[in-house]
This record gives sequence, structure tokens and C-alpha cells, in this order.
Amino acid sequence: MSATTVRWSWLWMPLAFLILGSTWVVASPVGSAPDDDYHLASIWCAQGDRDAACLETGSSPAKYVVASGAINSGFCYATKPNVTGECANAELNSTELFLTERLNNVQHLYPGGYYSVQSIFVGTNVERSAFIMRMFNVFVTAVLLSLLIRVTPAGIRQGTLLTFVSVFTPLGMFVIASTNPSGWAIIGTLLTAAFGFSLMHRKSWRNRRTWLIAAGLMVSAAMAITSRVDSSAFTVVTVLLIFLLVGATKMKQQWIGSLLLVGIAIVGAYTYLVTTPLTESGSLGSQQKDADLFWTNLFNVPDLIQGIVGGWPLGWNDTVLPAVVPVIGLLILGALAYVGISTTWLSKNVAISAGVVGLIGFPLLFMQSQGVAVGEVVQSRYLLPLFALLMFLVLLPKKIKSPLLINRRAGFVIATSLWFTLNLSWWVNAHRYSVGADAPFFEVNAAWSYGPPLLITSALALSSSAIFVAGCFAPSLNKREPTVMGAVQRT
Repeated sequence: MSATTVRWSWLWMPLAFLILGSTWVVASPVGSAPDDDYHLASIWCAQGDRDAACLETGSSPAKYVVASGAINSGFCYATKPNVTGECANAELNSTELFLTERLNNVQHLYPGGYYSVQSIFVGTNVERSAFIMRMFNVFVTAVLLSLLIRVTPAGIRQGTLLTFVSVFTPLGMFVIASTNPSGWAIIGTLLTAAFGFSLMHRKSWRNRRTWLIAAGLMVSAAMAITSRVDSSAFTVVTVLLIFLLVGATKMKQQWIGSLLLVGIAIVGAYTYLVTTPLTESGSLGSQQKDADLFWTNLFNVPDLIQGIVGGWPLGWNDTVLPAVVPVIGLLILGALAYVGISTTWLSKNVAISAGVVGLIGFPLLFMQSQGVAVGEVVQSRYLLPLFALLMFLVLLPKKIKSPLLINRRAGFVIATSLWFTLNLSWWVNAHRYSVGADAPFFEVNAAWSYGPPLLITSALALSSSAIFVAGCFAPSLNKREPTVMGAVQRT
């Protein structure tokens, strides 16, 4: 990759991601993300009463009437993998309002910032509004990636990009391009870590780059804190892990950045404490809260991890991906993790250990307290922010100005495999909503209505993902022979 190409990567890589994310946006109909009836209703009512969108009934307990398409559009195909997305058209074209109390205005299960921002795009056309919201999520992510590539040190930038492309395939890509607030949670948590760690290595606040990094940190943290209550807590974890990485001496030297991170942690902790807990109404499961449940969950937590890379179905748990997707995904994560832990030092080891404890401990404590087993309530997307945070730590080099290096042949195999699973997942997802899961694998629907013709959209996905994946891996590839399997040791 030439110096000119690298210099302009902050433009062409986000553009490739924007195109790739757009293909995911139009690969599924309105209401296809988990609990979209709740999230869309909450978006439609985030600004209170709005003509043809939302109206509070004034009854007790509180209820709202919401545009029918924002609530019911996904129910005709949700959990029915052989029913295509076309069945949603009747609800999307309806002008009726639907009575509900299943929204954040009533239940207050989420901080609400995500809903308030997305409500700006609510219009009279439900389908158009929802797709604009999805595109906005992809656009914001592309802008933050552009800022990351432009202003952060090469080592931090590369660790973040490798984490992004490996951990967010395929579940993360699906969620980012949806109207589910988990998209903001996973992006916000990972980039809070990247910008926060970068900020702690800045020497002067008189430099424009320092202020841009701080701006990226604030936006990323706001996305995480205002999207989900658990990601509010994850920002506190993120700040603690950053402090473990840099140590007390660096914290004192960079006292302005330290105070900013502490402020973010306080806001995250406050948001977590004041938001209505999901467990307010009592236990969510029926399992006995005993030692057997604990050990069973402990040994089955990896099921949630493999679900991140394709082991769990997408959508309403109704889009099953081929087994090759999670198998390759886990192999890729293992290969990258081996490269990452080939370069360690004391504070990195401590931070990784703390990250592992958090990744396992959070779901275990929740499931034990609620009497639920793995697979019943806790989903893979809930752990995705913490797992991305852990991989970010693993892939950090000791010298932040230089990227972690991978042998070129090994890196090419990893990148190509990742590109394959990313596009296979996209096709299975789009195919399921176009013609149904049981239709022949390469059958297409000429009347597919969510975007450009399916074959054109798939061509855009294939090309843009190739450019984006190549851009994520290229700076790490090295011609030298590896000294320890795939890792290249710097001298």
C-alpha cells in the first residue's frame, strides 16, 4: 500500500464502510431487528405527541397510540424464516394508530438519548423514516471511523480497526445498520476505548489533534451512555481499563484527559443507576439460583461469544447462518488473539485479565440473580461491547505509534476468510427476507423493494467489503517471516 493511499485512508475507508453499511441497511425490512416494535415505538414517541405518529391517551396506566407501521410491521415475518419481508407492506402503508404501552415513555428501560436523536427523522412515511434512521447510524459510524484513522496513533488505530472488522462480523454489522440502540452501544464502547486511550498519550492541549480526539471521545461516550443501560456501565469499565493500561504516572501527567475520563465514568454510572432496571418486576427466569445453575452457565458462556461471530441467528433469532460462519469467525479471533498476546507487558496483562473477568462476570452475575440459563434471556449482542473491548486490549502494540504486525501470508488468509464470511452472512440475511430461508440458495426476487436490485446490491457489498477489509488489514501485513507463528516481533 503506497504512502499516498495510506495518507488518504481516512477518506476512502469510511466511504467503503458507508457503502457496505448501506447494503446491510437495505438487506432487511422495517422491524427486522430484535424488539424493534419497542424501539420504533419509543423513537416515534420520543418527542411526545406528534400528528399521525404518536399520541398519549391520558389513561392510567399510561398508554400511547403510535403509527401502526412502527409497531406491527415486523410481526408478520418475525420468527417465521420462510415468510418474506413483503408481508410488512400492508402495515407500512397503513394510516392507523395502534394502542400500546410497550415503549420507553412508559417502561423507561433505556436511557432515551438514542430515541430522542432518531426521532428527528420521524415522518409520515414509516418505511422511509426507518431507513433514514439506519443510514444515519451507518453515516455516524463512518464519520467516527474517519476521525479515528485521521487523528489516533497508528498502533491504537490498527488495533481498533482489526477489532472492528473481526468482532463486528456479522452480528455487529447487522445491528449497526438497524434501528436497535445496541448499534450505538457497540460502536460507542469500542471507540470510547480507542479515543480515550489515545487522549492519554497526548502531550499538549494546544494541538488541534488533541481536541479532535477529545471530541471523538465525547461523542462515542455519549452514544454508549444514552443507548443502553448496560453500555452505560460499560463506559465505567472502559475508563477503568484505560487507567490500568496507562498507569498512575501517566494519569497524573495527563490530568486533563484523566478528569475528562473520570467525568464520563461518573455520567455512565449515574445513568446506569437512575435508569429503570430490567429486573424491576422480579426474576426473569424460572431456574433454581443454585450452584448447578452457576457452573452450567459458566461452562456455557462461550456460546454467547460464538454467537457474536455468527453462531446465533440474526434478526428475531430467525435468520440462521451457515455453520461455516461461526467456525471461521472463531478461528479468525483465535489467530488475531495469538498475534496480540505475542506482544504483552504487565499493564496490558492486567487490563486483559480485568477485561476477561468483566466479560464473564457480568452475564454470570445477572443470570444467577435472575435464575436464567445461557440462551434464555441474555443474548450475544449484549456482550458484544465487552468482547470488542477485550479484543481491543489484546490487539494493542507496546509502541502505539507502530501497528501490530502480522505475517503477510497469514494476514491475507485471515482477511480473505473474513471477507468471505461477511458477504456470506449478508447474502443469507438478504435472501431470507427476499425469497424466504427455504428457497434455493441463489434464488432472487425481482420485486425486492428495499433498495437497488438484489444482484446489484450484492455486488456493492462484495466490492465495498473487499476494500474495507483490505484497508483494515493492510497496515499490519509484513513481508518478513514470522518468529512466533503469525506474529512478527519488532526489534
